[in-house]
Amino acid sequence: MGDNETGQVSADAAKIYDEFYLPALFEEWCPRVVEAAGIRQGQQVVDVACGSGVLALKALEHTGLEGSVVGIDINDGMLKIARSKSTGVKWIKAPAEALPFVECQFDCVVSQFGLMYFESPELSLREMMRVLRPGGSLAVAVWDSLENNPGFSAEEILWRQVLGDDAEDETPYRLGDKQVLETLFDSADIPDIGIDTVSGAARFASIRSWIHSGAKGWTGDDAFDDDQLEGLLRTAERELADFVTPAGEAAFRTSAHIVSATKQGNF
Repeated sequence: MGDNETGQVSADAAKIYDEFYLPALFEEWCPRVVEAAGIRQGQQVVDVACGSGVLALKALEHTGLEGSVVGIDINDGMLKIARSKSTGVKWIKAPAEALPFVECQFDCVVSQFGLMYFESPELSLREMMRVLRPGGSLAVAVWDSLENNPGFSAEEILWRQVLGDDAEDETPYRLGDKQVLETLFDSADIPDIGIDTVSGAARFASIRSWIHSGAKGWTGDDAFDDDQLEGLLRTAERELADFVTPAGEAAFRTSAHIVSATKQGNF
């Protein structure tokens, strides 16, 4: 079973995540994070918590052959998929709290929807700044609070309805409050951050596809046997009907914060 607090997932969950969750939910954020970091040709970039590689590969499009991109993650399953996609990125297994690089090695550090799961978000941010060169840029994306993400909120209610209050997991949204986010970066001695709150749109083939992806493609992938999963999907089709489009897809708006900073002098 995956670990809800660290974001650790199994190999099977990584495959489902990459096939369904990634295009439906996460892919659209990559150009926005790349833009926030100002990644350009010839730069050295590291993607922390790279998952199956989508942001690192987008960064590679901007660095060109003159630059380089490294993807870091703790998940073997995610890294196996990432390695199958490209040899142009250097994929490394390592925790965000102990990046295996010397100081001032990179022009840009990016991280997309991973900070909430790190064992120590503060230490992870310090590590990101440590490996940045003076004048280098940091861009980190985190989900906004549940109240500003109606689809996620409805999904959390569904989990509690089916599995009880023990199923509640607000870890993905624990940095959604801007004040909490600012306090975290301040504690990591990262001044003068910018926080851009950006709207997105999630779109799955159906309600069943959405909830199946959540049940089997993330941290609680072994929480259901086949009968329990089918019961969950039937309940979801009833309870989440408001998110069905005329075409039968499941769609909802999303909201995230993209935090950006520039390294001033030595960190």
